[in-house]
Amino acid sequence: MRTILLGFFMLVVSSFTLADHHALSLEARQARTEMTITSIDLGNEESVITAEANMGEYGRTYASYHLSYNRDGNGGTYTAQGRGYVDDTTMLSAYAAGTWHRDGVLIVMDEIVNLSDGTQNLGRIVVNPLARTMVMDVYILK
Repeated sequence: MRTILLGFFMLVVSSFTLADHHALSLEARQARTEMTITSIDLGNEESVITAEANMGEYGRTYASYHLSYNRDGNGGTYTAQGRGYVDDTTMLSAYAAGTWHRDGVLIVMDEIVNLSDGTQNLGRIVVNPLARTMVMDVYILK
């Protein structure tokens, strides 16, 4: 019995050691940002949320999120388009895709974003329709 427990312990410890090199370290691209929801267009198969904000290194930003529903209507997938106006001569465009689910009245969205400058982000957005806000955390992938 002692040999079996020792073997099991060694297996567990070795799996943690092997898994350690797969750890994902994320660095924030910018500070947490709150976008203001400017409209919500509800549909049977898809809903569209539009929002705007001043977003750190992306400047004045406008975005549209097209949410498709899963069978239950409590989640699904989405795509998004965004434009960031950094200054008088610089504009970035972005395409995102991800999944979403409901958490009470909140909508939680996880996404991968590709930007026109070649960078990529991992993002999490929490939508609060009551407060008309979308709180975004954006992390560097590339």
